[in-house]
Amino acid sequence: MKKLFFLSAVFTVMTLAVSAQVKIKMEPSAIFGKKAQSALKTQGMQQGMKAVTPGDECGAFVATKKDDKGESYTEAKEFLIVSNDGVTGFAFTFYTLQYEGKTLYVARGMALEPGICVDNTSKVTITFDDGTQVTLPNFEKDNCKGIVSLYMHDVLKNMDTYESLKTKKVRSLKLEGVEKTVVKSFSEGNQQQMQGTFKCL
Repeated sequence: MKKLFFLSAVFTVMTLAVSAQVKIKMEPSAIFGKKAQSALKTQGMQQGMKAVTPGDECGAFVATKKDDKGESYTEAKEFLIVSNDGVTGFAFTFYTLQYEGKTLYVARGMALEPGICVDNTSKVTITFDDGTQVTLPNFEKDNCKGIVSLYMHDVLKNMDTYESLKTKKVRSLKLEGVEKTVVKSFSEGNQQQMQGTFKCL
């Protein structure tokens, strides 16, 4: 039992060490929060199914841009709004960055309900339609605005999550905050947008 506990502790430390290696300069949380709230107002709540043009499927979900250094990145055209009342649920955006010569996939989102505090122990669990689940740790700084950042990259050894998001439909998201947990189910429009976005990032 002691040996198993020791091995478990070593694995936990190794995982934390790997996670700590990924440090990305993010847009200030206050600005991101305003963008998410603005998206909620302009896009509305649960989105319906999008019309996709054959041969240009990605054009409905993502856009390729250049940063101030001239490097290309891809980002979602619209926020993913998972809410049926505009008060509870989530607003997420997705984009890519280059990290150690490989693509880093970022999901940055916010719980719409006020007073959701998160820290480095917070996590988001994604449940797929087939019943399988994946859990991603939060990389966002401690805050009580419910803002989280999730990363997928080879160095984190979680690219299987990225592959699942490309090939499977998401049933629900669960954010475990410091004191509160938020769970929200996806509409068909949410499912199409999430899967379509990850196929094209």
